[in-house]
Amino acid sequence: MLGSRDLKSHFLLDPEIAFLNHGSFGACPRPVFEAYQRYQRELEREPVDFLQRTFPPMMRAARGSLARFLGCGADDVSFVRNATYGMNLAARSVRVGAGDTVVSTDLEYGAVDRMWQTICNESGAKLVRANIPLPAASPDEVVEAVAEHLDSSVRVASFSHIAAEAGQRFPVERLVRLAAEAGTVSVVDGAHAPGQLPLDLATLGADFYVGNCHKWMLSPKGAAFVYASEEWASKIRPPVVSWGDISEGTSSLLLENEWQGTADISAFLAVADAIEFLEQHRWLDEIVPRCAQLISDADLALLGATGQESLYQSAELRLPQISTYRLPDCDHRALHADLYHRFQVEVPVFETPHGCLLRVSVQGYNSASDLERLVAALEELL
Repeated sequence: MLGSRDLKSHFLLDPEIAFLNHGSFGACPRPVFEAYQRYQRELEREPVDFLQRTFPPMMRAARGSLARFLGCGADDVSFVRNATYGMNLAARSVRVGAGDTVVSTDLEYGAVDRMWQTICNESGAKLVRANIPLPAASPDEVVEAVAEHLDSSVRVASFSHIAAEAGQRFPVERLVRLAAEAGTVSVVDGAHAPGQLPLDLATLGADFYVGNCHKWMLSPKGAAFVYASEEWASKIRPPVVSWGDISEGTSSLLLENEWQGTADISAFLAVADAIEFLEQHRWLDEIVPRCAQLISDADLALLGATGQESLYQSAELRLPQISTYRLPDCDHRALHADLYHRFQVEVPVFETPHGCLLRVSVQGYNSASDLERLVAALEELL
C-alpha cells in the first residue's frame, strides 16, 4: 500500500498547504486528470464525431462502471453535473403541491434546504425540518426525530446520507425503510458518501439517491449522478428539456436527461478512470481505514485545542474521513482566514444554528503532520 507521501505525489495539490478540506470540492489524482484532459482533446479534435457518433457507447461504458461501483443497474443511474443539480432533478420530478408536506432535517446542505423551501413556497406545499440533536446519543434519535413528522400529508422525506457541515452519518437504511412504510417518496442526498462509504443502491431501495463523483470518488469536477428506482425512472423531468432520442436507455432518466446539448462530458467519462484508480490502490479496503485512523489519533488533541465536547456520542454516527468539531464563540470568518493565511491550513469553518463548527476532511494524501499543524494553529488562535 502506498504511503501518504507517495499518494500525495499523485495529486496536483499545493505541497505547502495542509489540505484538510477534501469534502468541499475533492481533489483529482494526476492519472485521472490526464484521462479527463485526453477526452477533452478528443472532443476538440472532432466534436461532431465525439458528441454524435461515439456519445452513446462512451456514456454507456462510463455508466456501467459507475453502476457497478454503486451496486445498481446501468440504466438506473444517470450522470449530472453536481449533486445540487441532481437533487433539483429529483425534487422537480416528484412535483409536490398544495396540501403536501416535505419532511427534511435541520442538518441538510444549505443549497438543498433552500431548494425545498423555494419549491414549497411556489407550490403551496409545507416544509418541515426535523430537529436532529447534535450530538445525537444514537441513530435511534435521528430516526425518531424524522418519524414524528411522518403522516398522511407527507409526500417527500428528504435527508442526507452524510450531513455535510455537522459530519454525521445518518442511518440511511432505516430512514429509507421508514419512508417506504409511510408511503412517502425518499430522496437521499448522498453527496459525500460515494467513495467514502460502500454503497449498494439496489439493496438500499431509495426512490432517489443523488451523489457526487468529484468528492470522495476522486473524479474531475463536474461529475455527479442521480439514481432512480424503477417506479420513478420513467417519471424524471429534467430542468432542461433536450432532444430525448440521442442517449441509449429504457427510461426518461436516460432518454431525457443524459443528453443535455453541447456539454463537455469529459468529467463523466473520467469517472471510470477514477474508479480504476480507487480499485488499483484498494481505496475502500486500505486507504479509507488509514484515514479513519489519522482522525482517531488526532481526535483528543483537536478536542483539547477547541475546548469543546465531542459531537459524536455514538460511534455509528461517525465517519471514516470526516470529523466535525464544535468551536467556542468566535469570528468564524477571521478564524478561517487566519488558518489559511497564517498557518497554511485549508479547513472550513461554519457558522450554524448549532454554533460555530470546524470540519476536518482527511484523504489518502494527508499525513499526521497535517493534523498536527491544525492542532497547533487552533491552540494559538483560540
